[in-house]
Amino acid sequence: MKKILSLVLALCLLASSFTSCSEKPDTAAPDQGSAAPAAETVPPVPETEETTILDRLPEKTFDGRDFTILLRTGMEYEFISEDLTGEIINDAVYERNSYLEDRYNIGIAYVDRSTTWGSGDRFNPELNSMILSGDSNFDIVAGYAAMILGAVQKGLFLNWYDVPHIDVSERWWSAQIADSLTINKKLFAMTGDIALSVWEDMVCMYFNQKLAVDYGTPDFYELVRNGDWTFEEMLSIVSGVSGDLNGDGRTSQDDLFGYISYWSTAIDSYMPAFDIQVVKRGEDGWLYYTMNTERMIGALEKMQALFPSGSNFSLMLSSGDLQKIFQEDRALIFAHDLRTSAKLRDMETDYGIVPYPKYDEQQEKYYSTSTDIFSLMLFPSTVADTDFVGCITEAMCAVNSAKVIPAYYDIALKDKYNRDQQSAEMLDIIRDSLIFDVGYLNSFALNTAGHLFVQLVREGKTDFASSYAKNEKVYLKQLAKMQGAYED
Repeated sequence: MKKILSLVLALCLLASSFTSCSEKPDTAAPDQGSAAPAAETVPPVPETEETTILDRLPEKTFDGRDFTILLRTGMEYEFISEDLTGEIINDAVYERNSYLEDRYNIGIAYVDRSTTWGSGDRFNPELNSMILSGDSNFDIVAGYAAMILGAVQKGLFLNWYDVPHIDVSERWWSAQIADSLTINKKLFAMTGDIALSVWEDMVCMYFNQKLAVDYGTPDFYELVRNGDWTFEEMLSIVSGVSGDLNGDGRTSQDDLFGYISYWSTAIDSYMPAFDIQVVKRGEDGWLYYTMNTERMIGALEKMQALFPSGSNFSLMLSSGDLQKIFQEDRALIFAHDLRTSAKLRDMETDYGIVPYPKYDEQQEKYYSTSTDIFSLMLFPSTVADTDFVGCITEAMCAVNSAKVIPAYYDIALKDKYNRDQQSAEMLDIIRDSLIFDVGYLNSFALNTAGHLFVQLVREGKTDFASSYAKNEKVYLKQLAKMQGAYED
């Protein structure tokens, strides 16, 4: 009788287009301390709220100029919509762009470049070359979060705090990103409601409601509400669910699992969930490594319990394969991201959504994050008219907050894709607990320091201190180099 706790992915599938181990899918700086579906109506934001947002936008006109976005191939849907199709997000983007084009007398255009996981070594040099050559054919870059920050070290981007009309303290920008990525009162990359991917890529856990009943699990929602949704509780639940469904005497993707997850960002996301950060800001405002702690060792021990030696497979399953297992009622818990909810829309069995668990009962709150494929926005130094670019960027983010995000969050996620009101409540908890770690987002600039955790999980190791010590000299050198771009 084999024991199956989980199905995990040993390596990211690099063949998937533009994935980060996933499917394709003037203000002062803060203190340092296939066929179209049937038509769907996009419900308007309450008039008083939308009017308030839109009334705060600058009054300008730009004589038909194009506002051009350099974006990733495959991510056009965040910024471009050619026509109304009846699909709720497409139509919300179309209405946003139409509003901006009419109000400011502009066109919205784009150029795209292919960006896949690990291709920052190609995309970033090409971007740098374009800027150094004086290419002014784009006004803003919407880059791959995990890769684009590596380009900042070249000093080729504008400080957001110096761009007219930009106010990152407004609620349509991410306060967490502004705080995390601001170093020495400089902010070179920003995001918020301007990028739908920030919302789509929030991590979560799906649970199969039929299997939860069949195996007599505790009420997941009550566990979360009462603050009892801890890793140990989750482990106890999933350890009791397994089955050799095909009778071959070995673990395979045809079996029943207590827990399945993507083998990269889904594992990375335990660090923020456990309140572990790669770096933190010191009293002097600069960043220092803070991940070599007893808590990190404890986190690795927890992962070893979830993925014991006999269950640490190399099945190389895609996100779609994992989704299939979950949809076929062969996994109790599936750790992934919110964009997966759209893919589960046709699942016959009801499912629920909960946040990642806490490290232990002493952890005061739940923490969530977005996987690192979301779009970060940067202003190239070739921008000549910062008044124009700042005005349209601020307006696009604000109008997105009024039109696109409500269509996605309140209508698509909470109504169209989910099965019960309690999951909608959990979505609010996930959204309100969102945090970002500048060290993790800069992992490639830091010699992949932010990925040491998942590397050790893959290897079944818990000795973080020795692995960190072997790399510490390089880590410190790269951190100093990264922060050099923020010096006066």
